[in-house]
Amino acid sequence: MGKLSSITVVIGAVSVVVIAAWFWSPGIQRVFIVDYANAATTSSVTVTASVAQSISCSTNVATSTFGTLSDASVSTSASDASSTMSCGNIATGCTFYVKDLGGGGNPGLWNSTSSALIESPNGAFSATTTLVAGTEGYGVRATTTGSGGSGASLSIALRYNIGLANGLGSSANAVGGFLITDTTLASTTATTSNREVLVTHKAAISSVTPAGTYNDTITYSCLAN
Repeated sequence: MGKLSSITVVIGAVSVVVIAAWFWSPGIQRVFIVDYANAATTSSVTVTASVAQSISCSTNVATSTFGTLSDASVSTSASDASSTMSCGNIATGCTFYVKDLGGGGNPGLWNSTSSALIESPNGAFSATTTLVAGTEGYGVRATTTGSGGSGASLSIALRYNIGLANGLGSSANAVGGFLITDTTLASTTATTSNREVLVTHKAAISSVTPAGTYNDTITYSCLAN
């Protein structure tokens, strides 16, 4: 008969079991070493998060009036519309749109009583024009302010850009025409916060423009690019 015994030896993180066997045969002793390594285990945790886009735009006035128009001069509305746009967590930036209600399916100042329209910006519905006294026309011009806000600056669309060589030029009565569908007023190609656009409204009439009350509703909106 033989004798079997074991001793567990811990070396670092590994347990080694030494099994020693002694046999009756004279001078024979055999030692068997069995290596049992502790099995390694792993686990993982997946972490997720989301960042929401943030976009907003607003205008500081609800109404702007020309008062009584005269065919002897080009009129400017009593108050500019100051509009701000914020575009957060949108790497491609945002676009500020404008459109008007007009009348009869065309943009302009509408007299619903006589179904008369002061076309925007002129009778040909051009993209831009320079208003002159005695000729019907209506439109806006825009610029950005240098103060306030942060992030990327706004770029005014050529159609409405004051003083730009290939925009409205330097004339004080140069305006861009409205459309009854969204058209770009200003845009940015990166995130921005509370950047401002100032919009000035101008109009002119002729001696044969029908008398009455004229109205238009201008809608501003902003969307991510």
